[in-house]
Amino acid sequence: MEDPHAPIARYLRERRETAGLTRTALGTLAGVSPALIQKIEQGTRSPTLEALTALCHALQVPDLIRDHLVSLSLSHRFDKPEPPVQAQVSATDQLLLDSFAYPASMQRFPTFDVLAVNDAWARQFPGLEPGTTLLEWMLLHPAARSVVLHWERQIHMSVYSFRVISPGVVPQARIDELIASCARAPEWQALWSTEPPPPYGIESPELVVRHVDTGEPFAMAMHNLDFTLPQRTWSLVVMVPKGTT
Repeated sequence: MEDPHAPIARYLRERRETAGLTRTALGTLAGVSPALIQKIEQGTRSPTLEALTALCHALQVPDLIRDHLVSLSLSHRFDKPEPPVQAQVSATDQLLLDSFAYPASMQRFPTFDVLAVNDAWARQFPGLEPGTTLLEWMLLHPAARSVVLHWERQIHMSVYSFRVISPGVVPQARIDELIASCARAPEWQALWSTEPPPPYGIESPELVVRHVDTGEPFAMAMHNLDFTLPQRTWSLVVMVPKGTT
């Protein structure tokens, strides 16, 4: 895995530059000295929890990404073994998926690997099946752009999440593999090198799609649920209709 402090430094620098702030201006907002900010961004000094929190607040970092950065900053303090990676979704978990009337899947984040789906998911998202990823489907499958409305914004947010959260969490070889696959799409470089404009919609995500039967657009609330007992290396993703839009 990448040194967990490197992605923190890279993200804070990119976020500051995107905001158009000098280190002095950011230091004034965050109450952190510009010299310390420079050392953090250069990777020669790890931020304290207090400094990291203050910088995230000043840079208006979304809560989900802030929590991820804090977790990375603390990772070296714990000698915690990585949980074993399950090779496949169990029959019991598939039963859970199949119990939902609405589209549901098991995915591994932040790479968006699709591990299992129910029938409603397979009908609504043709081709987004076990063995692929949401990123590859959105960018490379011909059905994606007709099924997903506001396609560019949705894929931009997904690419951004993958770019920010994967380093330090996902093996570099897997990151490189996904980048090589997704780079076949002509939009990839622009999506990968830029930050989507706010609002981000991370805290209450939704997806606007065309109904598989009627073709009418409607919004679906996205629920990303983790397993506590027993633990899983994947999450349950359920789409619940919000109504027409």
